[in-house]
Amino acid sequence: MTTVRSELQFWQPRSSSAWPWLRARVSTRHGGTSPAPYTSLNLGLATGDDAASVQQNRRLLQRALGLEPARVHTLHQVHGAAIFQAPTPARDGDGLWTAEPGEVLVVGIADCVPVFVWDDDARRIALVHAGWRGTAAAIVSRALEELQRQGSKPEHLHVALGPSIGPCCYVVGADTAAQFPAAAVQADTPGFRLDLRTANRLQAEAMGLLPQHIESDPPCTGCNRDDFFSHRMEAGRTGRLWALLWMPVDAGPIS
Repeated sequence: MTTVRSELQFWQPRSSSAWPWLRARVSTRHGGTSPAPYTSLNLGLATGDDAASVQQNRRLLQRALGLEPARVHTLHQVHGAAIFQAPTPARDGDGLWTAEPGEVLVVGIADCVPVFVWDDDARRIALVHAGWRGTAAAIVSRALEELQRQGSKPEHLHVALGPSIGPCCYVVGADTAAQFPAAAVQADTPGFRLDLRTANRLQAEAMGLLPQHIESDPPCTGCNRDDFFSHRMEAGRTGRLWALLWMPVDAGPIS
């Protein structure tokens, strides 16, 4: 696991470190105040955890990363494919984009794929929450379409997938499997193993991204429950991680 250590621990995509104006992080379950089974940095309010503990955990995270709470943007996630520009009031959707330094994009996860997108030339970013429904609805394609509509060129776009459940731990039924390309599905007994990473990578490639600009090998949340929450492997009684993407205001002008 590629970690950034402060009082808390964070995962970051390897490829994101090449740009000093970019910050991409995923929280781990370490360093918070929540008791079992939410041990310990649970950031999700709709989990059954004590709300005061969750709010304290969010304050700890924002302090560790030096974030302004008023500029941290979340959504009412609905496992869809709607993308909104930040800053914006919280809305029903699963993706955010911005070109404004200092605006922090956030999605909550506990198996679903956080997908980081950035333009290395024009400095636009997007972050999406891609569960199986959002992936089937092509949310990554929609995010890339939005950035291209704003002027981004495919050759300047990058995608990195964050910690999420892998096909090793994700068995689905035939109806779900039928909504995905064959390359993302492997027959098993019983059911089918679904590879959400491959499905989202294929969307990025279909939108014209260079293969070397796609990082699609994150850790599996199901296999690494010491570090990450897994809704499926923990039978729904677990916390939520935050994936965050932003451009610091002190990163300097575009050269």
